[in-house]
Amino acid sequence: MKINHLSITARNPEQVAMILAELTGGTASPFPSKTMEGAWLCVWDKQAGELIEVIPDRYLLQPGKYAAEYRLLEVGQNFNSTHFMLETEQSLDHLKAVADKHELYHRFRPRLGGPLYEIWIESQILVEFVSDEIRNLES
Repeated sequence: MKINHLSITARNPEQVAMILAELTGGTASPFPSKTMEGAWLCVWDKQAGELIEVIPDRYLLQPGKYAAEYRLLEVGQNFNSTHFMLETEQSLDHLKAVADKHELYHRFRPRLGGPLYEIWIESQILVEFVSDEIRNLES
C-alpha cells in the first residue's frame, strides 16, 4: 500500500509546506485552487501524485454536489490531531539542523511507537520520521 497524497490543516500553510520540503527534499509551491486561497503543497513527484496538501485552518472540507468542497469558516479551526510518519532518506543530522533552524520542538523517541524522530512543525502538527539510522539509535 502507498499513500499518494495527504491533506493536512495548518495555521500557516506556506511555512509548513516549506519546512516539510526542506526536511524531506521535496518542493514547496502554492496550491492552485478555485475554491480556496492560501493553500500550499509539498511535492515529491507531481506526476505520481506524491504530495502533501497544506490547507488553511479556516477551510472545512465537506461533501459537495459533485465532489468534496472547501467551505470558508468565519474563524479558523483550533482542533487538529494531525500526525503522520515518513520514511526518510535524510540523515538525522539534517533533520535536527532543519528543526533547529526553524526553532521547532524535536526529539528522539525510543519507545511508545519508536524508535522514531519526532518534529513538531506547528503546535498541532507532528511528523514522525523513521530510517535505518533512526531505528539503530541507542535508547
